[in-house]
Amino acid sequence: MADLFASRLSLLLRQRGLSQRDLAGMVGLTPAAISRYVSGERRPKAIIVAKIAKSLGVRPEDLTGTCAEREVDGAVQLIARNANRLSDEQRDQLIRAIISKR
Repeated sequence: MADLFASRLSLLLRQRGLSQRDLAGMVGLTPAAISRYVSGERRPKAIIVAKIAKSLGVRPEDLTGTCAEREVDGAVQLIARNANRLSDEQRDQLIRAIISKR
């Protein structure tokens, strides 16, 4: 499952019509490094996030999300990894609880 940074980076690249290779050149990284960030295989260090954000004309928080968004993303990943351990009734309860919080 792609993490918040990966999905936002991918979206920003599409919106700006940039390839991973384009961004790599702008930031001074290899295309393979950018590919790993876009796929969610790796998470960049803060200094790299700042360079990527500057190159894309956004704030670092626009890529990483707010603290609350990161917590929700982490919770979703935890639930997804453990969903197969839930009964059908527990899954239904969880879905209802999530929907009611929106």
